[in-house]
Amino acid sequence: MHRWFWSFLIVLLAAGLCLAQDTPQQPQQPTPDQQKTDKSAKKDKKKKDKDKGQQDVLDTTVFSDRVANNVLNDLRDGLEGHSQRLMLSAFDSDKMDGYLSFEDQIQAFFDKYDAFRVHYRIAQSTVEGARGVVLVEFEMEQIPRAGGAPQRKGSQLRFELERGKKGWKIVDFRPRGFFS
Repeated sequence: MHRWFWSFLIVLLAAGLCLAQDTPQQPQQPTPDQQKTDKSAKKDKKKKDKDKGQQDVLDTTVFSDRVANNVLNDLRDGLEGHSQRLMLSAFDSDKMDGYLSFEDQIQAFFDKYDAFRVHYRIAQSTVEGARGVVLVEFEMEQIPRAGGAPQRKGSQLRFELERGKKGWKIVDFRPRGFFS
């Protein structure tokens, strides 16, 4: 009987070990500090990946609609965010003729209007030498600072872009009076 008892006990222990291995382990819950760190790390990685992707587009030597869209998005985001700095970051201050007077024109434009809504569509893009040229159907709604009804205007704008130290930037556009 003694042998039978020990054999039974060994079989029971073996079965218990097998069941313990098949039972899924509960994952250890991270502490709140670990959760914050994990979320921050994921957020930073996503931001770096996005910035890298955008930077790759702007650093590319080949002009494309995607390059033009990124530059025009900065222009639009600057207008809609009422940020002269962001809007002007789409332009190359070193290569654009009359940049200082254009900067003054934009200052007056932002002083005159409280808010902007922008919609654009690239109608055509080409490469002329080292420049990328895009024809853009540009529509804008401007809300006057002094009050009154929103003003709408639209036009086909011709933007010329060149790749410089900071990626692709606008070096010229027509008609220049559109942002006034």
